[in-house]
Amino acid sequence: MSQERDSFVEAKLSKMSLAEKCGQVLTFTWRGAYLTPSGIEQITRLHAGGLCLEPYALETSKNKYWGRSQIDPTFKKPKDYFDIAHTYFDDQSFGVSVAPEELTVALNRLQEIAMARPSGIPLHVTIDMEGDFKNDYTSGHVVQFPPPMAMTAIGDVDLAYKVAYTLGTQMADIGVTQFYHPVCDVNINPLNPEIGVRSFGDDPQVCAKYVAATVRGYQDAGIVATVKHFAGRGDSATDAHEVLDVCRGDLARMRKVELVTFQAGIDAGAKALMTAHTIFPAFDKEYPATLSSKILTDLLRGEMGFQGVVVSDAIGMAAILKKWPLPQACAMAIKAGVDTILLKADDESRAQCFFGIKSAVERGELSEERLTDACRRLLRMKYDQGLFEKAGKNDPAKTRANVWSTEVQGFSKEVAHKALLVVRDDKKLLPLSKDKKILVIEQCIPYSFLGKDLYSHPHMFCEQMAKNSINLILDDTAFYATDEDVEEALELAKQADLVVMTNYFARIEKRGNNQHLVRALKAAGHKVVVVTNFPYRRGTTKEADAVVCNFSGSPDSIRGAADLLFGAIKPYPTTKMPVDLSAEANLPDEVAMAAPKKPAKKPAGKAGNPWGGKC
Repeated sequence: MSQERDSFVEAKLSKMSLAEKCGQVLTFTWRGAYLTPSGIEQITRLHAGGLCLEPYALETSKNKYWGRSQIDPTFKKPKDYFDIAHTYFDDQSFGVSVAPEELTVALNRLQEIAMARPSGIPLHVTIDMEGDFKNDYTSGHVVQFPPPMAMTAIGDVDLAYKVAYTLGTQMADIGVTQFYHPVCDVNINPLNPEIGVRSFGDDPQVCAKYVAATVRGYQDAGIVATVKHFAGRGDSATDAHEVLDVCRGDLARMRKVELVTFQAGIDAGAKALMTAHTIFPAFDKEYPATLSSKILTDLLRGEMGFQGVVVSDAIGMAAILKKWPLPQACAMAIKAGVDTILLKADDESRAQCFFGIKSAVERGELSEERLTDACRRLLRMKYDQGLFEKAGKNDPAKTRANVWSTEVQGFSKEVAHKALLVVRDDKKLLPLSKDKKILVIEQCIPYSFLGKDLYSHPHMFCEQMAKNSINLILDDTAFYATDEDVEEALELAKQADLVVMTNYFARIEKRGNNQHLVRALKAAGHKVVVVTNFPYRRGTTKEADAVVCNFSGSPDSIRGAADLLFGAIKPYPTTKMPVDLSAEANLPDEVAMAAPKKPAKKPAGKAGNPWGGKC
């Protein structure tokens, strides 16, 4: 098998042009479910190696990544430079709900376009499906399991494998070939703004077991598992989307904590690994891991024995972009040991990145041998998955049958229910009494995180609360309640015996969450029950009288929390807090519950309410 594969791959490589090799190492984004000239030309003219599926409404060159343009204004176009078509849709438009079988048809068509290229090379199709607010396909009743930290809360490694396998088979039927998961970051910093419940926890040995199980589950389902973010962002106090962070762990700490989980993923057979835009002085004092040959070649390949595909994290994050223009960064990353560059919101910069790599080879700054080696790893990965034979041939009927199977839907609810945790109930308010008048306040989850259908919509919590009692006053707020939202809630609370509200935390919402509303209601003398996805104080708050953590803003977790509040389901006996909160407990409130000094401007195209208002 290996000899046949290597012979096949080498034959392909021998016929690939430099341009085809440059495109093969680029993973562009694709949004929506319909084809545009730009969506097609990134495959046919820029020779894209892969596509990353995103949850946002539509493709548009007006989109900015975390509020920033990816264009390099200093880029010097080579003589053979060309650009591809662009789409100028309004990036604040409503999205569409795309059924799984419809997405299957669309991905089949994209693979047909790719296979019709002279190179005959299929696409790798990637997605983030981490759980909570990092599920990048949510339409059509696809199951969305709780995130990693919920798995360790439940405490069942075999269950974690089954979750990974179930999710993997569901997405493989659709046409996805690779997950950017599992997260291997050990979340030892409770104030980490970027990782949180995306991590399996703060114990590297426990995390390692769940990482290995998840890798096996995905890959047994036919999905390439991608362990990330190497060499570990669990100790970060910043978000790489905003700044370049430095991990201060010394060599001994890195080997004892950060590297343990990655080694477990590698040993379990992970076929891909994603880099961190973080400087790790223990290994390289100058460059972040994404641009560091000391980390990617010497440490990862040489010492840790990883032979799979190295993926960059989204190269346009501010951690990179503020210092290295995108075309230069792409070439530097390939030279350092990255095999495929992930680009997001890259519409207008796609050609720049393509020619940035090509020009670097032509100038001798990047060897064609290194570029060819990157392509070799990608082609081997695709061959091992059978993509050269089966890409574009997924059966939409099979997709629908899997997604809607009683077993899959029931398993999703089972896992969500097992992950529910009563963090505290000091005043014995639970289970809720139907005789009590309850004000229910639901945050509107950012639009891009929703399936835009009756299974996944902005009022799932209120809907489920009303199935348990009609003695309710239903209200909602923006994800970060406005002054008007707070005023309305305080007025409505006067009519109720107690308040039940959500206080979710989402890293992409820089304005914050509803901690301030909890405090305002308590200051006004009301009893407050909180449902949160976040076990740290930003989610649980100190003021709330009772707190239930469901670890996830996904449909079955939200509905399960409502049922738990009324006693319709009972807490799972072995579920427990998966992280040590004692360090956070000793922090002052202003630190542990820090919110932005002022609301951040919400950039166009970013997750959020694209039309303003509450929902």
